[in-house]
Amino acid sequence: MARIEGRTDRTPTPVASYSQAVRVGSIVSVAGQAGFDPVTGQLAGPDVGAQTVQTFKNIEGALAACDATLDDVIRVDVYLATLSDFAAMNEEYASIFSQPYPTRTTVGVELPPGMKVEITVLAVRD
Repeated sequence: MARIEGRTDRTPTPVASYSQAVRVGSIVSVAGQAGFDPVTGQLAGPDVGAQTVQTFKNIEGALAACDATLDDVIRVDVYLATLSDFAAMNEEYASIFSQPYPTRTTVGVELPPGMKVEITVLAVRD
């Protein structure tokens, strides 16, 4: 099957050699997104809550470029700059998804200065 790139201005432009999203058949993979506003290039705010909300807006844009939505998401990988931000991230996450929730892995990692969260998703379109 062919790999089809999903590209949109609703998501920040990649700064390296990767696609915002790729679809192969019914599977859509979205590259790691952060809380950057695609218009201003600035982080949505200094806290993980605001960055999580913007990150999911970016993910929605990338999914839409591949004719998918958040309802198609089956797996979420969350990377936090500090695990003490888990509760605040999880609060926003719970307002975005409903049961049955996608599977999720959350880990603490070193992120660029100011970034509190990076999230990638895997979706399957009907």
